[in-house]
Amino acid sequence: MKIILVSDNHYNMHVIKHILLKESDADMYLHCGDSEMEMKALLPFVSVLGNNDYDRNYPRVRFLEIEGKRVEILHGNPYVSSFSDQALVEKAIKDKADIVFFGHTHVFSDYEKEGIRFINPGSCNYNRDGSSPSYAVVTIDQDGVEVIRCDIDPQEYWKID
Repeated sequence: MKIILVSDNHYNMHVIKHILLKESDADMYLHCGDSEMEMKALLPFVSVLGNNDYDRNYPRVRFLEIEGKRVEILHGNPYVSSFSDQALVEKAIKDKADIVFFGHTHVFSDYEKEGIRFINPGSCNYNRDGSSPSYAVVTIDQDGVEVIRCDIDPQEYWKID
C-alpha cells in the first residue's frame, strides 16, 4: 500500500497539484490537516481537521486499518508541540494505534516510541526547521513500514496552472 502523506499546505493548492501529478500511482492520499481548504477541493486527499481549518466537516481524528495495522491520523494540536510529544504518545497508547500520522509542527519526523511508529511529513508549504518543504511516501505491507521523505522545490510547483 503506497500512501502519500502531506500536511500543512495552508491553502497552497499549487503544491497539492504538484504532489498529485508527481505521485499519481499512489493507493491512498492522506492529509494531516491545516489545508485551509474545503473538503471537496482537497480530493482525493482524505484529511483531518487542523487548528487553522475553517471547514468543520473534517473529523479531528481518523482511524484506518491498513495491512493489519491500526493507523491514527490527526493534526497534532494540542497533543504535540516543538517541546514535547508526550501527550501524543499517551493518546496513541490509549487509542491502541500501531502507527500515528500527524502534522502541526512543520518539521519532518519518523520515529518509534512505546512500540508505536510516529510519522510527520513536515509541511508541504514551509518547514520551520529551515529545511525544504516536504511530504512522505509511506509504504505499508506485510514486511513492515517504509518511509521516504520527499523534498519539494517551490520553483517546480509554481509552474503548474
